Amino acid sequence: MYEIMYIFMLKSQPHGITCGENMVKECKEEAGIPGSISNRAIPVGAVSYMDIDGYRYKRDVLFCYDLKLPESFIPKNEESFISLIKNVADGEVESFKLIPVTNVANVIRRTYLFKPNCCLVIIDFLFRHGYISLKRLPKKGKKKKTLILIVI
Repeated sequence: MYEIMYIFMLKSQPHGITCGENMVKECKEEAGIPGSISNRAIPVGAVSYMDIDGYRYKRDVLFCYDLKLPESFIPKNEESFISLIKNVADGEVESFKLIPVTNVANVIRRTYLFKPNCCLVIIDFLFRHGYISLKRLPKKGKKKKTLILIVI
């Protein structure tokens, strides 16, 4: 039996709704997660970074949430109402990958499977849950078998 964690980040925050409301909305749109499940997401902090965009620096903040999903849950990208009117999907989700958490750091290190900002959020998750540390030693104690659902 595995524990399935959905690592979720909010890159943009619309005016007029809270981060929590935006998270529920995005979970529904990006992965088809119903509000009855996404309301259980735990806000775990934010990752801020600076990127170089052409000749300028671009600052960004990603609001991070951890969400345990039922083993039977199968994600699917759902088009928003606006996307349906325009007859296009928002293109934010290419695919979903279910990867054992013990393999994720190596995937980040050896491939370009994830966008750089996604890597930051995944590394944050790995630190917070003791899979990597500054000493490169895992936390003591028995580890759960965990799979991470990652949006690509």
